[in-house]
Amino acid sequence: MKKYILRFWKPNLLIFGILVITNVCLTLVSVIMASSLNALVDLNFTLFFETLLANAVIFMIYLFFSYILINKKSQTKQKMATAIRTDVTKRMEQTSYSNFHTKPVGTYASWLSNDLNTIETVAFDQFYTVLGGIISAVSSIIAMFIFHWSIVLLTLAVTIVTILLPMLYQKVLSLVSLLVTEESERFLSKVTDTLNGFDTFFSFNLLEKITKDMEEASLKLADVKNKQAKVIAKVALLGTFGNIVGQLSIMGLTGYLVSQSIVSVGSILATGELAGTIFNTVGNISQQIAAIRSVEPVFKKLETIEPSVEKSTEKIKIIDSGIVLDNLSYAYDDKLVLNNLDFSFQLGGKYAIVGASGSGKTTLLNILNGKLMDYDGSVQFAGKELSVLSGRELREYILYMDQIPYLFEGTVRENITLDEDFSNEQIQQALKASNLDEVVRNLPQGIDTDIGDAGRLLSGGQRQRVALARGLVRGKKIILLDEGTSSLDEKSALEIEKQLIENEELTVLMITHQLRESIQKQLNQVILLS
Repeated sequence: MKKYILRFWKPNLLIFGILVITNVCLTLVSVIMASSLNALVDLNFTLFFETLLANAVIFMIYLFFSYILINKKSQTKQKMATAIRTDVTKRMEQTSYSNFHTKPVGTYASWLSNDLNTIETVAFDQFYTVLGGIISAVSSIIAMFIFHWSIVLLTLAVTIVTILLPMLYQKVLSLVSLLVTEESERFLSKVTDTLNGFDTFFSFNLLEKITKDMEEASLKLADVKNKQAKVIAKVALLGTFGNIVGQLSIMGLTGYLVSQSIVSVGSILATGELAGTIFNTVGNISQQIAAIRSVEPVFKKLETIEPSVEKSTEKIKIIDSGIVLDNLSYAYDDKLVLNNLDFSFQLGGKYAIVGASGSGKTTLLNILNGKLMDYDGSVQFAGKELSVLSGRELREYILYMDQIPYLFEGTVRENITLDEDFSNEQIQQALKASNLDEVVRNLPQGIDTDIGDAGRLLSGGQRQRVALARGLVRGKKIILLDEGTSSLDEKSALEIEKQLIENEELTVLMITHQLRESIQKQLNQVILLS
């Protein structure tokens, strides 16, 4: 948290200045109240009304700066929250494919949503509350010197005790807070998984399982939140105990000083107010600091995404040769899925890769796409070893299409360009090459028609064509099709496969469990993995 406070030091310094003004205003009001009471005791109504007027002016100043404070705090919190999200997503950009997929997507979504909400409401809000409380307490202690030094000494002594008591639960609070964030991630993952299965539950008349799973997940989350609440309650109780003892002690001492004619009668009102401010701050500050520290594991968790170190950033100058495999092997842990594979894929060639489930078909495409770089043997593309090319460079030339390509909520154009700049001519060429131009012409707003979340307003075949257009508009000439047509109807699947096979400029490697005879006749070779 500290680095984000310092990164935005200018707005935070402004907030500090406003907090000084507002809290000094409240302290002045308490001090002037002593003069008001003294004026009443002396029946000096002129002085009494003058002090009331002074307090009214101070309150107006306080309200003005309080309004500014609320707005500045909100703006600064959002700047810091956005910076945290940006840092997390930059780490996602820099991590490897395999590292990213060590966690479900729902976990990352929870980090950027639930955890950021926790940081805003617990860390940042409490930080400003603690900062304001410290300023208020310091100004109140300084004001107490106006009345008598002994009041200040007693205040400091009780303050130290009140701060130390709740620290007994610091480690426990950090632990239960981490448990809450972890259980929140599991809850969100369970919710996402269960709701995504709505159609399956519906088909088997098992919709009641949604409620059952939600209730079980909710009860687990409730259990850890209740444990957290118990620890927070103990911290709050100790802080409140110190608060009460402190205020009563100050009032007792001031009363004694009044009886000895050391301070005026009005002092008991002012010191009571000032003591209340100090001990309310001290009583709560331990709980607030504990809450801030409890968020530290959340910040550490957000930094656990490890950046991927590219072995090389060598560039491909010209593609004058295809892909050559030489004794290629790959294993997941101790399970060998590819063993001494030798093959050459020529530029412009069309190949089908078939084999039983688990034979390494998808693994092979993931290697060729740069997702898996820890292979044994040799894989060369355009005369260069894959291991000396960055995955980013490799994917500039290769398009990977899986069974269900992901489409974003937005228009056809936005899903093809992905916010990159392409001319209308480039887009039209991609639409034509992907056989999507006629589909687009029949849409209400053409290429700028909204296709709904996940492209739900398009058919499966149309979604595949949008995914293909994404690659073609970027000039990709090597297509890796991982069962990309298996979920489509016969007509749509055949159309897309023919479209790819008959394009002489493309090199196509397709994994399929349904190799159609008309397609097989046009292939250079069918490769069987076992």
